[in-house]
Amino acid sequence: MPASPVAHAEGRSIRRGGGPLSLRLPSFFLKTREDGATHSEAAHIPGGKNVRDLVFGANDGLVAAFAVVSGVHGAAASTRIVLLAGLAELLGGTVAMGLGAFLAAKSEREYILRERAREEYEVARFPEVERREVRTIFENKGYTGPALDTIVSHVTADRNFWVDTMMTEELGLAVAPTVSPLRSGAVVALAYALGAAFPVVPYTLPLGISSAFALSSVLTLCALFVAGAAKTRMTGRKWHRSGFESAMVGALAASATYLAGHLLAGAD
Repeated sequence: MPASPVAHAEGRSIRRGGGPLSLRLPSFFLKTREDGATHSEAAHIPGGKNVRDLVFGANDGLVAAFAVVSGVHGAAASTRIVLLAGLAELLGGTVAMGLGAFLAAKSEREYILRERAREEYEVARFPEVERREVRTIFENKGYTGPALDTIVSHVTADRNFWVDTMMTEELGLAVAPTVSPLRSGAVVALAYALGAAFPVVPYTLPLGISSAFALSSVLTLCALFVAGAAKTRMTGRKWHRSGFESAMVGALAASATYLAGHLLAGAD
């Protein structure tokens, strides 16, 4: 029998037919977590979803606001015009991103609940068909003979665990919604507003237009580097490379909009 992907988890021997069976089931098949998940490990990233929303929301806010500020500045506008354009982007983007994250999380939640209800119905109404599906799932993982019989028997002995297994193994979904739509929307909106503030704030200071743009550029590129480095908590990449790439993306976006603004202003 091939090694289980969670073979490091503790297991216990199972007796079958009155005698010991040479099989140690990993904890994955023996219990579920308190949240109902069938995997034996917790999320690798503490508060992973919130961290992701914070990092990517801030990154989007930085790039979008910096591009707007650079484009309006390239059109040789006054400090006041650049500030108004930046604030409009900050407010509009914050609302749009927050609502988008809320709707995405809400749709995901509804989809998971609908699929779980369907699996619960099928397990209750067509248990033999679902039992064969469980057998096929673990056959495809390489289990055969008495080991396969034991796993199928264990999985199908508890209806909740059975449905959990179908959700994760057959559908590739979480066993239950894990993200609050309101929280996801609020986190993304807050992160976007925070990121978008970096390019805009210098224009609120008593500085000339050139000095404000220079400070805006420095603050934004530094913040983009930090946001890119923070993404490595999820991607596992080298922090300095990810930070540099994020800063370069922001610089390219700002350069393109600055050039566009300059050309449009020259055309007038």
